[in-house]
Amino acid sequence: MSEKRVLRKMKKLASRINDQMETVRDIMEDLEIEFELLQTQISKLEAKKGMKAQEEEMEVIVEDEEENEIIDLENTSSVTINQKF
Repeated sequence: MSEKRVLRKMKKLASRINDQMETVRDIMEDLEIEFELLQTQISKLEAKKGMKAQEEEMEVIVEDEEENEIIDLENTSSVTINQKF
């Protein structure tokens, strides 16, 4: 009779372990999905950051060109100013 009891307890323990393993598998699947989503978001943000850096560089270049144009206009001899005196 003790062998039947031990066998029954072992089956019960095996059932608990199986339930826990299923729970861990489900959690791992969820974590893998979350991890993939996180990596996707990181990639998107890095791509956006790279584009923003390029846009900022382009803005600086455009601003420099505009400043040069303003300076060029101020330094030209074709501009005449009438004095009021």
